[in-house]
Formats: sequence, C-alpha cells, structure tokens
Amino acid sequence: MLVAGCGEPSVSALAPAGEAASEIARITWIMIAATLLLMVVMSALGLHAVYRRSDGPVGPSPLAVILAGGVIVPTVVLLALLIFGVRSGDGMLPVGEAAVEVRVTAHQWWWQFEYRDAEGQSIFTANELHLPVGEAVDIVVESEDVIHSFWVPALGGKIDAIPGRANRIRLRPTETGQFRGQCAEFCGAQHARMAFDVQVHAVDDFHDLIADMGGLDRSNAGPTAGREAFEQHCMECHSRYTARDHEGPNLARLPERRWLGAGTVSNTSGNLREWIAGHQALKPGNRMPDHSALDDDTVEALARYLEEQ
Repeated sequence: MLVAGCGEPSVSALAPAGEAASEIARITWIMIAATLLLMVVMSALGLHAVYRRSDGPVGPSPLAVILAGGVIVPTVVLLALLIFGVRSGDGMLPVGEAAVEVRVTAHQWWWQFEYRDAEGQSIFTANELHLPVGEAVDIVVESEDVIHSFWVPALGGKIDAIPGRANRIRLRPTETGQFRGQCAEFCGAQHARMAFDVQVHAVDDFHDLIADMGGLDRSNAGPTAGREAFEQHCMECHSRYTARDHEGPNLARLPERRWLGAGTVSNTSGNLREWIAGHQALKPGNRMPDHSALDDDTVEALARYLEEQ
C-alpha cells in the first residue's frame, strides 16, 4: 500500500505544490484527524461501558444518546467544516486579474492548451501544460465533445469541461517541477489514457519558453520523404506550427514530450514508430484513422520527420 503512493511526477493531492492544493490538503488532513479522534473516543467509551457494566442500566439514557450523537455532535462538526471550507474555498476563487490565462479544450481523449504571447498571438500545445511558479494562472476549460474534468492533484482542485460552456479555475504553483494532470470524469473507453504533463517553470523561463514557441513552424523542416508522408497522411488533422489550431493534437516540439497518446506510452523512438503504425492497438477507439496498412518505409520516414526539431 505504501509503494502504491510512490512515483514521479506527483499525482498526490496530499503532496501539494500549489496554493489551492495546499488548502485542499489541509482540509483533508483535518477531516482525517477529526475522524480518527472520534473513532478513538467512541472506541474508548465502548470499552469503558463493557468493563464497567453491571446488572443495572449503564450509561446515559437513549434520548441523551440520540440528542448528543444525532444533533449536537453533527451540528458542531458540520458547522466547523462549513466555516473552514468556505474560507478555504473563497481563497481558491479566480478573483481579480490573473497574470496568465490558458485556454484548455478537452477532446476524446487528449488535451489542447492555448497560450498568448506578448503580441497576443495564440500558441497551441497538446497534452503538455506550462505554468510559471508563484503567479496566478486562470485555466479556462471547455470541451469539444463530452463532459471531461480537468485535474492536477498537486496544484489544485477539479473543474468540469462541459460542451458549450467555459469554466474557470485558478492555479498558483508554489514549486517548480513536473506534475501529472488527469481527466477526472469518465468520458469513454480511453478515459484512463487522457493524461497530460504539467511543467512549472521559473517566471522568466516560462515567458522565454512562450516567446520561443511563438510562431514555431516545423512544417517545412525535416527529410523530404517524411514531409511528403506527413502532408499525405497527417496534415489534415495535425500541425507542427504552434500558432495553428487543428482537429488533432499539435505535433510541434514532439521530441521534447514525455508521453505519446496523452499518457498512453512513453515517448521513445521505438514507441513513436509503434504508435504511428498501430495506435489503434495501443489506444483502441481513438479518432485517428487506422494506419496499420502503411509500409515500413513510410512509417520510418514519418517517425524521422516528427523527431526533427
């Protein structure tokens, strides 16, 4: 059970690296501690009653037990939780202007992230979210198809992605590093394989990264055979240009990503080739057309093209 909680990047809501997550963890620990304390007290009273029983009635009357256990204790406990929860929840609200806004669109089964550079130009990435440490970031979440739920356990709470509606949640990371995000609402057969990487950078590094990604165009880079194969089989749905929105995941900076298929397999040279040719076997039901009929030379050309920076 202890080993099950290990792993990187962190997916534990009890190991917070953001202000909202810290509030959630604090409430959780208080509830756990209060529950344990109540269990110990009730167990002690039960043991006391057992060892002190006699032929006559023992303990308070049934009416007193009902009033204490059914009215007084729940009222005090729920009132305390309500006060603490409202105070904590109020601190998580997106009040005032945030330093950064990221628009998130959920798809079956991957994530699109849209940033704005200094000139206001849109920059798109897929399945990787970049955030600055110590700054308020508003995450505006929408869905392209069914209901999903955006959740980065180490950074904050959940927010639903609902078709036709934009929901907003604010994150303020307190530590740099890598974290894992996940869809937290069942959304179909591959719900479990709808994850994304979160990278929290120093503020200057974050803004430098966004500036570097702005206008990044790899559509004309790479070997000619691979580019031609990409144009023939992939370009209708994918782009390697960060300032272009396509139906499928943006593939710019693909070699720098840790995962393929929104957390399905690690991003290695062999897995990339396997994904191109057999993605339906790795992630059945995803919306990419079946490419199992592609010959080995075409798969190799595509892989080399996508591996070019």
